[in-house]
Amino acid sequence: MKFTKFFIIKLFLLFFCGGNIFCFTPVATSNLLLGYIENDSSVKESALAVQKAQLSLDSEKINNGFDITLSTGNISFKFDGKNSFSMNPQVELQIPQASNMVVSLSTNLPGEKSNFPLNNFKFNMEINLLSSANLERQISLLKAQRTYDETMQNLQNQTVNCEKSFYNDLKAILNSIDNVLSLQKTLYTNKIEFETVKSQGYSENSSTYRTAQLKILSNEYDIEKQIRSLIHSYIVFYKKCGYDISEFSDLQVSQSFDFFDLIPLDIQETEPFDIHSFDMNLFSEIEKAVWTNKINSMQRKSKSNFSLRANAGLTFSENKTIDAGLSSTIGGINVAAGINVPIQKSSSSPSVTFSATVSPNNFLTNSIEIKTDIINEQQENLAIEKAKNNYETYVVEYEQKLNDLKWNKESSEEYYQMYSKIENDLEKWYKDGFVTESEYYSAKVNAQSYFLKTIINKIELILYNDEILSLFVQ
Repeated sequence: MKFTKFFIIKLFLLFFCGGNIFCFTPVATSNLLLGYIENDSSVKESALAVQKAQLSLDSEKINNGFDITLSTGNISFKFDGKNSFSMNPQVELQIPQASNMVVSLSTNLPGEKSNFPLNNFKFNMEINLLSSANLERQISLLKAQRTYDETMQNLQNQTVNCEKSFYNDLKAILNSIDNVLSLQKTLYTNKIEFETVKSQGYSENSSTYRTAQLKILSNEYDIEKQIRSLIHSYIVFYKKCGYDISEFSDLQVSQSFDFFDLIPLDIQETEPFDIHSFDMNLFSEIEKAVWTNKINSMQRKSKSNFSLRANAGLTFSENKTIDAGLSSTIGGINVAAGINVPIQKSSSSPSVTFSATVSPNNFLTNSIEIKTDIINEQQENLAIEKAKNNYETYVVEYEQKLNDLKWNKESSEEYYQMYSKIENDLEKWYKDGFVTESEYYSAKVNAQSYFLKTIINKIELILYNDEILSLFVQ
C-alpha cells in the first residue's frame, strides 16, 4: 500500500533569548508534523469513529452468529408442609448460518419427589427451506464491514489532509519570506536610485530628492508590515504543532535580519507518484460506485416473492403428540398448513390445520418495486461510467500538473544557479569597492528568492503526492 511518509526537514523554532532578540533552535519537521497531526481535531474524531465502527462490527457479527437463550421460567414455592416447588426451564438455540434454524426445548419440573421425572416436555424446530434470510445476513455483515472500512479510510484521508494542511501552512510561511525578500529587493533598488539622485547633486529640499527618499521610507514600512505578518504566521503555525507560544509575546525582528536563515535547507527530494501505477478500480469514485451497485444488487435479489419455512415438534404430556407444519409466501399470498398426530392410540384423533391470507395490493407494489429496481440499477451503472470518466479526467489533469511542477523545478534550479553566480561575482566586486552595498544585496536577494522557489517546489511535490493518495482507496 502506498502511503505518504513523514519527510524530515529542518525548520526553526522562534523564541526570546532576552530583550527583543530573534533566536532560533533547530526543530525536526517530523516532530512538528507529528505534533500538527496529534493536535488536529479531525484526526482525533476519525480515530474515535474507527473505534466505534469496530465495536459496531463486532456487535453485528455477534447478532448474526450462534445464539442461545436460557430461561428458568416461572419458579413456584408452596409452603404447605411438603415444601414443594415447580419450575418451567426453557432453552432456545438460533443458528442463522444453518438456514436460520431455531430449536427450542421446554419442560416442567415439579417439586414433589414422587413426580420429579419430567412431567411435561416439549421440543420444537423451525428451519427455512427456501428464503433470502442467508443473503440478508450476508448483506448485514457486509454493510457493517463497509462502515468500518470507510471509517478507517476516512482516518487515513484525514491524516493525509492534515499533512497537506501542514505543508500548505509551511508553504505560506515560505511565500511570506519570499514577499519580504521581494520587498527588500525593491528597497535595495530604490536605495541605488537614491544614491544616484544624491550623486547628481540634488538638494535635500528638491522634489526629486524627497521623492526618492520617500520611496525608501515607504519600502521600509512595507517590509515592517510584511515582517509582522510573517511573525504572526510563525506563531500560529507552531501553536498548531503543539508548541508553547507564550515566549513569542511582543516579538520583533529588525529589517537587517537575514530571512534566508528561516528557509528550511533539508527538505528531502521526493519522487512524484505515477498516477498510472495506482489501480483504476481503487479510484475512490469508481470503488464507491461499484460497491453501491454490488450491495444494492444483493438487496434486490433478497426481495424474494417466494419463501418456504418448515417446523416440527414433539410434545410429552398427558397427550403425547407430534407436530409438523409448513408456511409459505407467494407474492401477496401467505399460506400455512400443519398436522398434529397423537402417539398413543387412546389419545385424540390426528388433526390438520390450514390458513391463507391474500393481499392484492402486494402484487401491485411488487410490480412497481421491480420497475423501480430496474431504474435504480441503470442509475448505478451510469454512476460507474461517470466515475470512470472522472478518473480519466483526473489522470490527464495530474499528468499536466506534474509536467508543470517538473518545469518549475528545472527553471527554479536553473535561475538559482545563474543568480547565485552573479551574487558570488558581486560579492567580490563589493569587497573590492567596485559596486555598492545595495547592488550586492540586490543580487543576493535574487539568488535567495530563487533558492526559496526550489524549496517551495519540493513542498509542492509532497502536496502533489498527497493529492494522488487522496484520490484512491488505500
